[in-house]
Amino acid sequence: MLYSGGMNEKLNVPGEIFMGNKEYSWRMDWRVNGWLFVATLISSSCDIVFHHEVWQWPLAARVGVELAEFIAIALWARGLARWIRGMDELHRRITVTTVLFAVSATFFFLMLWHRLEVAGLYDAAFGRPKTGGSWDICTIGHGFLLLTLFYFGGYSFFNRRYK
Repeated sequence: MLYSGGMNEKLNVPGEIFMGNKEYSWRMDWRVNGWLFVATLISSSCDIVFHHEVWQWPLAARVGVELAEFIAIALWARGLARWIRGMDELHRRITVTTVLFAVSATFFFLMLWHRLEVAGLYDAAFGRPKTGGSWDICTIGHGFLLLTLFYFGGYSFFNRRYK
């Protein structure tokens, strides 16, 4: 109780956002990851679903959509930081380490994938995509999926020594 704001407030635990966990809470998951979901929706609709329509918009509208994605990511980071601040010291240490690992691994993976795509590795190995696009996966939706994968993998790795 030393670290919480009041006597009746419960501390946050990482299990609150793990689906299938007994401590899972839709409400808490939405509070923590809602803005990341909004950024993913904006990115996937503009980059994948309505790609040709978006490129016909005026420049100011396209820049506004791109800024909206990154504003949503900044709001997600703020919500994640608030959630982490509500944890006890052990959970906070594990979660901060896991988030750092997940963000770093996602950034490295996306950069590596992009550079290999630019170098032509995927075209040489698999041929050009039939849609006329590229093999590049640098959208917020792909980043969200990788971040989630690396977070859950990292959490199970970093949490194992405390069990």
